[in-house]
Amino acid sequence: MGGKLDVINNLLFWLHLTGLAAGGVAAFGMPIVGSRLATANAETRPLLFSLGHTITRVGQVAMGLLIITGPLLVWLKFGGTAGLNGWFWLKMVLFVLLLAVIITGGVFEKRLEKGDESVLPLLPRLAVIDIVLLLGVIVSAVFAFN
Repeated sequence: MGGKLDVINNLLFWLHLTGLAAGGVAAFGMPIVGSRLATANAETRPLLFSLGHTITRVGQVAMGLLIITGPLLVWLKFGGTAGLNGWFWLKMVLFVLLLAVIITGGVFEKRLEKGDESVLPLLPRLAVIDIVLLLGVIVSAVFAFN
């Protein structure tokens, strides 16, 4: 059974890393799109919003992969959370904060698309927080599982 479980764990870990990579695309891609919105003309904005929606969808799929594969890996590979260290819990807190920032960014994006320019100055700040949290998740994962 160990061989089959190893294959399952490896496939789950591959999916988890794929989710992390796709999340990185969204975390680093959305600030680029957002920075262009500030100076975009009326003809360019729909294209930028369309691109933003696509990147957001990639990020949503990524978060879904992480949310599904993470607990499965903890359960199947480590037998639960009992033996995991403080770095793991820091990673989880940072991940929840990252999820909250992503949701907030999505709300702001919808408001901006409907014409609410008041959120435009907040998007670069959210982008920085998003990237810092993602990097924090990654570094704490390295220490948690190494």
